[in-house]
Amino acid sequence: MTRQAKKAGAASIGRPLGFIGTLAMAMALLLAFGPSGAAAQQAVLRAGDGEESTVIPGQVIEIPIVMDMTTAAPLSFGSATFSLGWQTDRLTFVSATTLDPPPPPSSGLLAIEDLQYQGAFQLSSATFGSSSTNYALGRLAYNPAKHSLFLAGHAVQKSVAEFAIPVPGLGTVVSELPKVDSPIQPFVSILGTSPNGNPESLDRVSGMLWLDGQLIINAEQYYDAAGDNYDTSLLVRDADDLGGAVDGYFELNGRAKAAGYLAAIPAEWQKAFGAEYLTGWSSVNSIISRYSVGPTLWTFDPQDMIGAPTGAQGPVATTPFMNFSYGDGHFLADDALVNQQGSGSPIWNHLSSGVYGFIVPGTRTFAVFGSSGGVDSGVGYKITQDDGTVCGGYCSYVAADNYSYYWLFDVDDILGATNVYDPKPYAYGRWDVPFSDNNPAHVIIGATFDPVGRVLYLALSNAGRLGTYDRPPLILSYLIPE
Repeated sequence: MTRQAKKAGAASIGRPLGFIGTLAMAMALLLAFGPSGAAAQQAVLRAGDGEESTVIPGQVIEIPIVMDMTTAAPLSFGSATFSLGWQTDRLTFVSATTLDPPPPPSSGLLAIEDLQYQGAFQLSSATFGSSSTNYALGRLAYNPAKHSLFLAGHAVQKSVAEFAIPVPGLGTVVSELPKVDSPIQPFVSILGTSPNGNPESLDRVSGMLWLDGQLIINAEQYYDAAGDNYDTSLLVRDADDLGGAVDGYFELNGRAKAAGYLAAIPAEWQKAFGAEYLTGWSSVNSIISRYSVGPTLWTFDPQDMIGAPTGAQGPVATTPFMNFSYGDGHFLADDALVNQQGSGSPIWNHLSSGVYGFIVPGTRTFAVFGSSGGVDSGVGYKITQDDGTVCGGYCSYVAADNYSYYWLFDVDDILGATNVYDPKPYAYGRWDVPFSDNNPAHVIIGATFDPVGRVLYLALSNAGRLGTYDRPPLILSYLIPE
């Protein structure tokens, strides 16, 4: 019999049911220890039969032990404490040493051509709970515990649901792709459910991150005319219960420049950044003066939220590493805000939107995905497009001049920059993903990354349409080879 310990603050092993007294068994131990942000450690364990095994964080081993099913006595060393089963005079730590984290890669910049398409799948457009997938915002978060995706639904309902991930299909017709007929958790309207309400009327989910069984949700107001909102983040205490306890609002001190996509920083880069997680955003919605005119990278410690007491709210420290603040006048592209017919900035302009960014493990690449437009025809404000559409804000002169886009940055450039606005992408451009069909309405609106499977999931707006009125996103998957 093998049982894997689960990390929940301290590693622990559940008591096998139906047995009393001692039990000889082979048990898998998953040990994760050491303070947050600190160097990894390794431990030597000795079992009852004298066999010794060396374990490092994240490693699973099997060693034969005899468990005394009496009251557990926690074992500890350094700053970590472990409750190993219902005890153990027969399982002891022999020694512990500190290991240096793996060094950052000295080479290895990702090219967009490196991503390998693995297929796509549909999500049902039916109503589940408070919303449906039609016209979904499309922000995603990967749940490794269930191999599932959290999805932000229609903006009006301010809702989030959870869907299983099927085996993607390689068909070229939407109706023939695998389909998820119902969610694991239906849509739940979340943005107004904290004990403190929603005093700043946030109405758009901008990013999500599953972490240790909880769900961090970043949000913003679509039209913050005064640019004075401080609230940014909620914490769903149990990600398996979207309708359960929610705390916040917390306030990332980068505000709208930071409160969007969320991602783990690969182990090899954590020492350089002094953090384990990043957050960032770009000029996605209205009122560009509150934003960064280009994608950002800030670091933060999620324990400031997760470790806070029930009912908590308040500021969360963030540190900028890349930021192109409108207020400072330093944009990703010097001509980013030039409006003219004929051409728009191919690096960044009023129509550019970076909706997900992460550092690709094993590389020096900070990758950002989203959409852009107007590069060929130019960008105007409240103009009439070539198809007769009268725009309510900025838009391209040619209606079809909009597409999925990517920006790739060298992490060494970000870390070595004198100013947070100095980094420039080493590669950027249009990304012709499957099912875009040269349709300006089919662009990337959300993404998330499975670091174990090295799979990038993308939400393509409205691309799952089958009927006259349905507009669900289509989920695409890409493998990022090691």
